[in-house]
Amino acid sequence: MFKVIFTTLILFVVGMLLFFFGFNDSYKYSMEARMKYFMGDYEKAHELAKKAFDIDPYNKMAFSILSQSKISAEMADYVQEADKYLQKIEMLTNKPDFTTRDKLKIKMITEIMMEKFNQLNPTVLTDKELYAACIKRYKKFKTIHERLFQSAE
Repeated sequence: MFKVIFTTLILFVVGMLLFFFGFNDSYKYSMEARMKYFMGDYEKAHELAKKAFDIDPYNKMAFSILSQSKISAEMADYVQEADKYLQKIEMLTNKPDFTTRDKLKIKMITEIMMEKFNQLNPTVLTDKELYAACIKRYKKFKTIHERLFQSAE
């Protein structure tokens, strides 16, 4: 008798969850956003979580993914921008006629990118590898800045 009641109760709960998640657009979007977030597509996750949150502002999963995807997207943008500027710095330093103007460009780039790193706000849920990539780029900018400008000051 206990098994029948327990099985019926479990099936009822599972059925209610499937009904709730299957017919509630907010939770559909938030589940999809969660999958996109864990796959590293932070922009799409943010977009889907925003849709879910707009439908149901009490959807905690949507709110969590919305904030986390924003933070992770900023970090991914930092890595991408840092790579672009590191290539530019390499091009400037490899020029045969490296000028004071080039040195000032490098100074501005390194200071801006170090400040951008300081404005990143990782959380406990932030992807550790993504944050490690940010730290790696930050250290490169810091090293370049120290080598070129600490001895001059």
